[in-house]
Amino acid sequence: MSQAPDRLGLLAQPAVRSAYGRELGQLLEYHERIGSTQDRARALAPGPALVVADEQIAGRGTKDRRWVAAAGSSVLASFVLPGPPAGSAVASLVAGVAVARALDELGATGAQLKWPNDVLLRGRKVAGILTQSASGPGGHVVVGVGLNVTQSESDLGGLRAPATSLLLEGRPVDRLVALEALARAIADGFAALPEAVLEEWRRRSNVLGRKVLVAPDGGTRVRGLALALDPDGALRVETAYGPLRILSGEVTVEE
Repeated sequence: MSQAPDRLGLLAQPAVRSAYGRELGQLLEYHERIGSTQDRARALAPGPALVVADEQIAGRGTKDRRWVAAAGSSVLASFVLPGPPAGSAVASLVAGVAVARALDELGATGAQLKWPNDVLLRGRKVAGILTQSASGPGGHVVVGVGLNVTQSESDLGGLRAPATSLLLEGRPVDRLVALEALARAIADGFAALPEAVLEEWRRRSNVLGRKVLVAPDGGTRVRGLALALDPDGALRVETAYGPLRILSGEVTVEE
């Protein structure tokens, strides 16, 4: 399985980086190697800004879990966005829809979304999202995206959940092309009405209507049926103990 030519390193050239930044309408920083794009992006608030790295050695996902990405393997990008639609919970869902749309553009169609921040292809995680509030006026939010691009099966072994990459899905792409698609989709998603984007999230969900094990932040794990997604991003689950509404936490689909 051959890989597509990779041109992400072109962003190391100031003129290229400046041209892409103007096209995207935001400051664009590129790092060959960085601890965390998310930490650097938060320092650039209020933005708008985009931090991209070829390699990340101290990245993290939800629950401060490590997200290590070797050089040349992923699209690693953190966006500083003004005025999140309705808080970080909704921002995560809007970003998930944006990643799914970008995958459609790249030919990796049929992406599904797992509440609150995973993007799946054929039931395997291809991208993760981390949203955090940022300092500065206007309620800025930092949206971090890690998209697996060139990893092999051995690269992804030992992870908590089944994972995949665009290469493994038969869609090898240039990471710069993938970044462009992602940046356009993020901009479009955050410019749209949140409810319209959330309706698309519902259509793409792999959670709604299924039996799940939920672990609300600060609460006890419980099994139930995922019923609906509320406008504020909360997941509603029917359990043996009655209805449960979760704004933050983790969900595992039970076959």
